[in-house]
Amino acid sequence: METLWTMRDSVETAVTLKLFSSLNVASYNHIFNSKLESITIAQCRELDNFNPERLSKEPYPVHDRPRGQADLDSVLQLRQKIRKRGLVDPIWIYQKGGVNILLDGAHRIIAHYLENKRVVPCYIIRVD
Repeated sequence: METLWTMRDSVETAVTLKLFSSLNVASYNHIFNSKLESITIAQCRELDNFNPERLSKEPYPVHDRPRGQADLDSVLQLRQKIRKRGLVDPIWIYQKGGVNILLDGAHRIIAHYLENKRVVPCYIIRVD
């Protein structure tokens, strides 16, 4: 069930960023133009809209918490899921040409990093 929520968030982000013209077009591309893969933490650092400074011992310092305590709580919860199940839902990435944009999953990237995981599962939506 979590996968549907993350996909919904990703679809909404893709429309907000004007990567797709509508929720219907974004949904279609998420369903039919995505592929489950893995990316390395190093590749996550290079995502166009991900702050690589988040990959540190203190990913959300007191002066930089967009959602306040909720950011820390999300990462902690995800870390616990990784420890228990070994993984969490894949992140979502939009790829066109040389552009790689994170649509959903910043907290999951950080949780993987803090749990010393080298790769992060992801759905990549490739658009030509």
